[in-house]
Amino acid sequence: LNDMHAKGVAEKKEEAVKFSAFTQWCGDQDKTKVAEIQDAADKIEMFDAEIQKAESEIRGHTSRIDELNEDVGRWKRDTTSTSEVRDKEAADFRTTLQDYSESLDALDRAIVLLKKQAFDRPQADMLQVHKSLIQVTKLSLVPIESKKALAAFLQQPGVEELPDDHLSVSNPEAHAYEFQSGGVVEMLEKLKDQFGTKKYELEREEMNAKHAFEQMFQQLADNIENAEHEVSKKEELRAEAKQYKAEQEGDRATTVSDKAEDEKYLEDMRAMCKLKSADFESRQQLRGEELEAIQKAIDILSSDEVSGAAEKHLPSMLQRGAKALA
Repeated sequence: LNDMHAKGVAEKKEEAVKFSAFTQWCGDQDKTKVAEIQDAADKIEMFDAEIQKAESEIRGHTSRIDELNEDVGRWKRDTTSTSEVRDKEAADFRTTLQDYSESLDALDRAIVLLKKQAFDRPQADMLQVHKSLIQVTKLSLVPIESKKALAAFLQQPGVEELPDDHLSVSNPEAHAYEFQSGGVVEMLEKLKDQFGTKKYELEREEMNAKHAFEQMFQQLADNIENAEHEVSKKEELRAEAKQYKAEQEGDRATTVSDKAEDEKYLEDMRAMCKLKSADFESRQQLRGEELEAIQKAIDILSSDEVSGAAEKHLPSMLQRGAKALA
């Protein structure tokens, strides 16, 4: 019985030592997994913040790209409409310039012929004067009053129609014709000055308009080029933000999965440790009770009162003790 008691005490102590190591392992594993789960939770929170930041950057880049594309579209339309207006202005300028140039040429010819006719009046020259004045009356730029005056001048009898004896400088009709032609020359020279001034102003306005158009066209071209360059950079940044967001989402998904596995492992481990702890406590209690019973038997058998009955009771007690310690 003493050997059985000693063996039972040793086995109970050995089991307690082993379970102490197991308890330490449970505690270490619990601490480690709790830390890993918390670290995963912190990482998930960080991933959420990074994903939200990337989404905000993507929205910002997209908004700016849309704004720039809208500006580029508007500037391109402005370029087209401005070019169309400029082309029309240039065409109008060429037409008007041609009118003034033709008018000035016609006025020059008429003035030269009228001045020449004042000194030399052959029939051919008079015919040229008549034709040149008719051409002046057909010019669109000549005022209606001037056209009427020229028409009246052309309707009077020409010097070539007067008899030779009426060509004397003392002849009133000849003097009247010369007076009328002088007035026409003065009127034509005034028109020439006016047309020359207007032609100069027209050319100056065209130069200014062309310069203004070139400046505007260049500004629009620069705006479009700069905007398209910025769009290209923003698209690159947006693509990088999308790639970064996708990476963060992938890492987050992996971390969420790992965290779930750790939580399941911790739950199962805690359940196992709790179960083994209950089993250990139960076995320790049973071993204690068995050892207590053996010790009582030893005490009884060692007393004087039952020493003579040892042979009678010892076999059955040994059998019971063996079964209890088994």
